[in-house]
Amino acid sequence: MDDSITILVVSRKDDERKRLTGILSEQKEFLIVGEEKDEAGVIIRSEKLKPNIIIIDLHLNGKDGAELVCIIRRKSPSSAIILFSDNDENNNACLAVKAGIAGFLLKKDDLNKLALIVKLIYSNGYYISASITSRVFNTASFMNQDSGKLKDNKNISFTPAERSIVTDLAQGLSDTQIANHLHFSKGTIKNYLTTIKRKTKLKSRMQIVFYSLVFGLIDFDYIRFIKNIDN
Repeated sequence: MDDSITILVVSRKDDERKRLTGILSEQKEFLIVGEEKDEAGVIIRSEKLKPNIIIIDLHLNGKDGAELVCIIRRKSPSSAIILFSDNDENNNACLAVKAGIAGFLLKKDDLNKLALIVKLIYSNGYYISASITSRVFNTASFMNQDSGKLKDNKNISFTPAERSIVTDLAQGLSDTQIANHLHFSKGTIKNYLTTIKRKTKLKSRMQIVFYSLVFGLIDFDYIRFIKNIDN
């Protein structure tokens, strides 16, 4: 099935992997290409399979989630990574966002929405559990420590249109919704996003939002956190 959304599921718990694969297997457009239980397995399989989506338990034995995300993104840069976690500590989510995840899901969340989340992320969207979205991005807006790629972004500035687009991205809006909101064509939005990615040297929409908040390129007070999935 060439048009399938390929998914690799990673958890140290057998019952958790079974639950996730069971939910995902109900969708005919999803193809589970593998299951792994540790960091070594997911590193090897991600490089070999290069799945569209990798769903990973944040607390695998060994490497922490952010470090593992960085390794996987080097091995399979086209794969979108969704982390799921037992807790909602801001630090875990912030580090994971900086590392380049596309989704952060809590295990206490309604996993019946998992298929919708996967489809959203496959379509270049992103998802953070509703219970922590505002806290994570609020934390980002007050960060004052630069490291790694962040240093390259310090002198970036956005035009008013770019600022509006990234603010809408932070609210979880799709390209079509942003176009309707700002009265631009969808093609114009895509062109702006290409420019924004080139300026920031980032590919992930969530990273762009996070870093824009870190450096004050967008204003946290104007983000209303519309939840397309959680509503």
